[in-house]
Amino acid sequence: MQSKLKRCSASSSSHAEAAAEATDPLQKERELDDLETEVDSRKKRKQEEETTEKKKKCCFGTKDAEGNNEHTIFVTGFDNSGSRDEIRSALAKHFSSCGELTRVFVHIECETGVSRGYAFINLKKRGGEIEAALSLNGSDLGGHKLLVTMARLRDEYYGHFNFKGCEICYAILAAVFMLQSDC
Repeated sequence: MQSKLKRCSASSSSHAEAAAEATDPLQKERELDDLETEVDSRKKRKQEEETTEKKKKCCFGTKDAEGNNEHTIFVTGFDNSGSRDEIRSALAKHFSSCGELTRVFVHIECETGVSRGYAFINLKKRGGEIEAALSLNGSDLGGHKLLVTMARLRDEYYGHFNFKGCEICYAILAAVFMLQSDC
């Protein structure tokens, strides 16, 4: 009889272990779900932080944002998939043969950091620089054909249409329009 009890208690303990193991996969699955949730929330927080950082980089928050004048060159047609600095660098290199550059402003959407597809370039005026820059109309920059014109001939020179800027952009644009309406 004792041997039967031992076998029974031995089988009871193995049943208990089997039951514990049966719930163990569920516990492990819950732990994995919790870990996935934590990873997802960390990714979301990181994306929100990156978005906030991009918003802090206002389109008009650079010294190059101001400076359009009657000699400003408008450029479009370049590859706008790079960062603002990469685009600015490529344009500066491309137009450096025209003379000394004083400004290269690549307009971006503040919320996304993506280029709007055009830039304003100013050259130090000594004679012939503007004509040299305009002669680059139709030239190739990284497999893209550039359109180069005088900026004052373009709507973008006078305002930013269909623009989704940040609060700083709207405040600056409102101030500019207020100044223009006072004139």
